[in-house]
Amino acid sequence: MVAKENIPVRGQLAYASGMLGWSVLTSAVAVMLVYFYQPPSASGLVNLIPKIGVLGVINAMSLIMISARLWDAIIDPVIAWFSDKSTHRLGRRIAFLRWSILPIVITCFFLFTPATRLESEANIWYLIFIQILFNLSVSLYIIPYNAMLPELGHTSVLKLRIATYQQLGYIIGWIFAASCPAIVDYFKGTGMEAFRAYQLAIWIVFGLGCIFLVFPAFFVNEKKYCYGTPTTDNLMGNLLPVLQNKNFFLYLVSDFTYFVSLTTMGTGALYFVTVLLGLPESYGTIMIVIMVGLSVLFYPLVNWLGARVSKKILVLSALLFLSFIFLYVFYLGESPIDNRTESYLLSAVMALPLAFLGILPPVILAEITQYESIRTGQNREATYFAIRSLFIQFGQTLGLALFTILIGLDADKGTGKWLSGMFPNIPFEELGIRLTGIIGFSLCLLAGLIFLFFRYNKMAAKLQEWEVPSEPDLSSAFISKD
Repeated sequence: MVAKENIPVRGQLAYASGMLGWSVLTSAVAVMLVYFYQPPSASGLVNLIPKIGVLGVINAMSLIMISARLWDAIIDPVIAWFSDKSTHRLGRRIAFLRWSILPIVITCFFLFTPATRLESEANIWYLIFIQILFNLSVSLYIIPYNAMLPELGHTSVLKLRIATYQQLGYIIGWIFAASCPAIVDYFKGTGMEAFRAYQLAIWIVFGLGCIFLVFPAFFVNEKKYCYGTPTTDNLMGNLLPVLQNKNFFLYLVSDFTYFVSLTTMGTGALYFVTVLLGLPESYGTIMIVIMVGLSVLFYPLVNWLGARVSKKILVLSALLFLSFIFLYVFYLGESPIDNRTESYLLSAVMALPLAFLGILPPVILAEITQYESIRTGQNREATYFAIRSLFIQFGQTLGLALFTILIGLDADKGTGKWLSGMFPNIPFEELGIRLTGIIGFSLCLLAGLIFLFFRYNKMAAKLQEWEVPSEPDLSSAFISKD
């Protein structure tokens, strides 16, 4: 195999820009989609989705999210397979990145352009259709993009460094997405109506995200820096060995559970600010900036510990710490601390665990894919990352669904009436929002318990034994007999 060069810092930053771009898109959707289509009364927006319930619990907004993800379950493994077996002259990944950018731009625009500006069932069917197209376009970019991490990172140190740049890009994207409420306030201040103010703010943020998607697509030379041989398996032959990998399955279930908890809390962020703390929407942006700014300060610590301490131990510790932070949300606004100060403190303490959980899990997955590629002789990186991406999306969808279920409960019947009786001292408008703290705590703790069973040390030791710091040889000589 021809030795590949290590990608220089400028190339690493260009690659990480892609993470910044799709972080803007996915974070803006996570923060704003439910708020735009099913807003609280104080927002000035009209509710666009009828409160149609199924079994007294699942509402229309939840069904919309679930429907879009069912399509992802079919198409994501197919995209991964086409990428893994691609023989395109640009490489197995870059061509897909380039093809996806225009569809992403188009679907971003229509995602926040409802069929009608009134509450209507037409908006339900419209949003299902547009969400499917949006998810397809983003998957066409994200799956091949993520698969490049183990191919660019020739050593564990290089993987950790690239993942750190990626996480920095991710949180900058998160800040851009979180700036939507502040931009909305600016437009409202000029006299613009609320509906148009939200649309323009979201489109501006989306446009910025799409610009950053261009950098890895056109400024990273995959052929020059990436190891990887096109897989020779058919679709099922490529997919089944990945699904049958027990260690990967444990990683996957833990990761999925964590993202359910994280998205449940993230979707509720604006509600925590405006309803529980009684602060203006713009404070959501301030809280994100504080959390992200402090998180960046911990990145050198994550890199230092990640090279010296078991990544499994670090992830477990971060999950435990974060679970108790989520639990505190149930009591948010009830302490004697001033609400503004409380919002700052909550943002600050979340910075540490999120720094570790943003960087280390992708590095661990890159190690899993590299280990399996060397052991089996088949390069299935895109498939591994596609399945992880799919489970993250399922986790995010379930998190969105859980939150919309909680805020959509009816105080006079079903589950809402029962919960109202269980917590008579909490105003019903706040109850569903506060219960997200209990949900987030339970799921984050469960993610840690599942990850306890992940077998990391043996894999890490074997990779260290195989690793050659410069010009690694990933040839068939490493294929095991088992």
